[in-house]
Amino acid sequence: MKRSISMLLAILTLAGTLTLPSMAAEPEDEEGTAQEAVQEDGSAQTDEAEAAEAEPEPDPAGTVSWANLESRIRSGSLSALILAENIGSIEVIDYDQMAQDIRDQLNGIADLQWMMILMGDRMSANSLDQTYDSLRENFDAIQDGEMQADNADVVWQLEDTVNQVVSGGETLYITLAGLEQQAADGQRGLDTIDRNLEQLRLRQQLGQVSQQTVEELEQTRSQTVSQLQTLDTTIRQMKAQLQTLIGETPTGEITLGPLPTQDTMEWEEPDYEADLEAAKAASWTLRDAQKTLEDAEETWEDARDEYRLPSEQYLYQQAEHVWNAAQFTYDSTVQNFEVGFQTLYNTMINDQQVLEAAQSALAWQQTLLETAQTRYDLGLISYSEVLTAQDNMASAQSTVDSAWRDLFTARSNYRWAVESGLMQSSNTASAS
Repeated sequence: MKRSISMLLAILTLAGTLTLPSMAAEPEDEEGTAQEAVQEDGSAQTDEAEAAEAEPEPDPAGTVSWANLESRIRSGSLSALILAENIGSIEVIDYDQMAQDIRDQLNGIADLQWMMILMGDRMSANSLDQTYDSLRENFDAIQDGEMQADNADVVWQLEDTVNQVVSGGETLYITLAGLEQQAADGQRGLDTIDRNLEQLRLRQQLGQVSQQTVEELEQTRSQTVSQLQTLDTTIRQMKAQLQTLIGETPTGEITLGPLPTQDTMEWEEPDYEADLEAAKAASWTLRDAQKTLEDAEETWEDARDEYRLPSEQYLYQQAEHVWNAAQFTYDSTVQNFEVGFQTLYNTMINDQQVLEAAQSALAWQQTLLETAQTRYDLGLISYSEVLTAQDNMASAQSTVDSAWRDLFTARSNYRWAVESGLMQSSNTASAS
């Protein structure tokens, strides 16, 4: 029989009240009891302090932080909540009680069939055979643990889908952080254009530049303003998507907290081989591929037993080709997963060296700015050159921020792969 996800026959909700008797301490144990109470109280206070330290502060109204993002998606996204309820409906199943209920139904059908036979109504008795067999199949599946294993796979798949929602929200958050930086860079560029435009207009009045030169820069300014407006619209739309993911009204107005810095991000140096094995063990994609291969193997075994006649030789060969294709498909899935994981790892290594190069360039621009400021103080250059050095410094800082954001994204994707077997195929986020 092919392995399949069994139908859930019943969801049993058990309600009960647990009462604990209270016992009075013996007089001679009062001192020891008091000391134990003090120790337990101190331990409880320590646990509460550690929990308070681990739990991030709630986000102020109108804001969202990276530290709280995952929990807010899991508790606010309708998609995540639907999936969580489906998971809960499976996890509350009492298989012992379900087996007993099915046993009672089987006995009831058997008794009814016997009564029908005694009454001479064998046809009606036989009509219950299909119902009996279906219940018996489910009963055997519980006894063998097959139903529990199938439902565990269903939970695995649903949790994987929840993780995709959460990781998609995180990618959306990082993308928004990058777009907001682009907006800030664009505004800085617009300020530079305005400064240069003011100088050009003064020079035009002095007859040093033509009207056309001024108009060309004015046109550049208009294009820059239009691009910033388009970028602002995109940011508002994506913020509305993020608000939907965290269960808020999608107004497009929300303030994002900064991403963790390189110093504050909790990170351990990866162990590639161990991490790859952990990722493969946690991957629903590979588990699903394994289940598909197992089904194909059962089909192949059935075909070998069924197609024995010479006239059925072509059916046997056809089934063999299907089985071979299933094996190659599984091998391809594993291979693609391993290649994807290696890509995540290599991306991290590359992004690390890009960040280091950007940091070196930033340090150099800092030196140039300090030199320009000193020369200006000595009257050797104009203040315009100091402003240019400041712009170059800001641009270098923006490059560092972008490089860190890329590395942070790569590390986040790598962590998702190792801990949940989730492979990020794109840096583009989508909310649903």
